[in-house]
Amino acid sequence: MSFFINNREFESKEDFIKWGRGCATKIPTPSDILRIDEEIKSSRARAKRFTSLAINVKFIHITDGNKGHVTRRQREEQINVLNNALKGVKLKFQYKEEEVKFENNKSWYYMSHNSPEERHAKSKLSFDSFKYLNFYTGGLGKGLLGWATFPYDLAGDPVMDGVVLLDESLPYGNASPYNLGMTGVHEVCHWLGLFHTFQGGCNGIGDHVADTVSHKGPNYGKPTLGLPHNACDKLKNAPIQNYMNYVDDIWMKNLTIQQEKRIQDHILLYRTEL
Repeated sequence: MSFFINNREFESKEDFIKWGRGCATKIPTPSDILRIDEEIKSSRARAKRFTSLAINVKFIHITDGNKGHVTRRQREEQINVLNNALKGVKLKFQYKEEEVKFENNKSWYYMSHNSPEERHAKSKLSFDSFKYLNFYTGGLGKGLLGWATFPYDLAGDPVMDGVVLLDESLPYGNASPYNLGMTGVHEVCHWLGLFHTFQGGCNGIGDHVADTVSHKGPNYGKPTLGLPHNACDKLKNAPIQNYMNYVDDIWMKNLTIQQEKRIQDHILLYRTEL
């Protein structure tokens, strides 16, 4: 029996789950990462101490007829999930229901990452990216759950800034086991500057966070706790419950202290108008 998520056919629900988390956020180059590190190091010498920050979210729901109509309940719960997940960073996410946008456009609804449809949609629908988090939802293409832009790209291409999520991945959606709002957390963490914990595998430059254990590639499902899994150092355990891995929503539990610090550094350096 076939299983459908927003018009994409899978042979079964298990096939959809095996497809994985499907994050299309671009892979930064080693030179990008090193440049960012140098800019953060320079910024720390002159930046103010991070205290707390309220981030205003602009929900933008792209629909195809009856498909994609995200409810107020889903928006409110997604905000709650973000606030619980990122409270250690001293962030508060908030939104105004009267400012939610809906746009009925079939081609935009099934847009893929970095496609003409994505740019056309964002050019028309985005709010000021320097001041707000543009939070787009749609059916997306190629079985993707979402993607995001990085803070260091904001100044060069503000129209594209924000996160894009499969609508069914929001809380109460149908994309189980990815429907508890943690895709939103994962992509917002990219938007705040974090890379995947498995960035570069065991031979690459890594995610440049000192307290995340390097591992060969993403983890999926609900891996058993207390085991190395695919950690590069077999005396350590892969970060199987980190937001920046690929495990099921219910298995995503934490960031490390240095990941939280890196988010604050990125805000102070690149997202100063928030």
